[in-house]
Amino acid sequence: MRKKTVTILDIGSSGVTAAAAESGPNDTFVIKGFARQSYEGFYEGEFLDKAGTEAAVRACLKGVFANLKPDLETVYVGVPGEFTTVVLKDHQISFERPRRIGEAELNKLYDSAYELRSKRYTIINRSGVDFVLDDARRVADPVGEVSRSLRGELSYVLCDKNFVDFFTPVLQKNGVENVEYVSSALAEALYLFRPEVRDRSALLLDVGYITTSFSVVQGDAIIYQKGFAYGGGNIAALLTEFFDIEPDIAEKLKRKVNLSVDGEGESYKIIDGDKEYSFPADKVNELVFESLDELCENVQYCLTDSRFSIPEYVPLSLTGGGVSLIRGAKERIAGRLNLVTETLSPALPNMNRPTDSSLAALMSISLRQPAKKKSFFKKLFDK
Repeated sequence: MRKKTVTILDIGSSGVTAAAAESGPNDTFVIKGFARQSYEGFYEGEFLDKAGTEAAVRACLKGVFANLKPDLETVYVGVPGEFTTVVLKDHQISFERPRRIGEAELNKLYDSAYELRSKRYTIINRSGVDFVLDDARRVADPVGEVSRSLRGELSYVLCDKNFVDFFTPVLQKNGVENVEYVSSALAEALYLFRPEVRDRSALLLDVGYITTSFSVVQGDAIIYQKGFAYGGGNIAALLTEFFDIEPDIAEKLKRKVNLSVDGEGESYKIIDGDKEYSFPADKVNELVFESLDELCENVQYCLTDSRFSIPEYVPLSLTGGGVSLIRGAKERIAGRLNLVTETLSPALPNMNRPTDSSLAALMSISLRQPAKKKSFFKKLFDK
């Protein structure tokens, strides 16, 4: 039997990534095609260069299928947290007699609990925190259970229609006929946290290059989410301005930072071609601390704004490439927020860095979706 293959389009804040993947042994993935293109990204819900974004998407798709027959069925597009919001509903439906709960009953619960009337958003994902049966039993998944009623605490992820209205025509123009939008934060939550961890609640902080997504997770759902404009690029910009250097030098300097030492009397040396630069380590560290404190202020606002009581034992899980790889950043965040802070990455060979979290999670959730009997890409290589 032929293995299912999925195509992923991961929209990051500094790059677009496309991959064609199959399930591999021991919960791994077999990547059949891969391509990544840098682009200008987005800021406060707006793409900075739409033409450049479209060009990056097309280049990624062609790169993935350069040596691979384009006979797959659906493109799954990961939606960054900056373009999504979450709505929670508590709802119950009843039946005339006890019945075995199936997908039809579950869909009826979701459909009747919330009708979206907003012109700004569209629903892209819906999932349950937990469900309650007529005997008061709480279950994570009610399918297969027998009950006269079904109650659920339900989570709906809404996507800004501007995002969908931009990417759908772009993909259709390149031959794609079927597009599914997936919350990147929800995919990461389901993939990176074990079910027993999610049942107790989890905090996920995905810091990218110019955007951050904060999520409170419970069960199979996100119960609070907020995206805000902050990322590793903020640190590079601060270094660029203070030392009056080129952005690429500032980025190299950021990668040298070690906040675990005070840096007094020390320096960071950067070699760029035939030039060598030297920067006082204590001043560089001070600037990075200043930027990380800005991140912490945003996270503290999210924690307060969520109005959820987070148990003290729940750590803040840090992922994404924005600050996770800066030595000592995790400890600074933990100290400022008074939260145990850990770095979260996929447990995969050759794909085990925080920068891989979004792509791996999107592959995982997409491979679990039922197949769509539609074709796409039939026009892609004719253009």
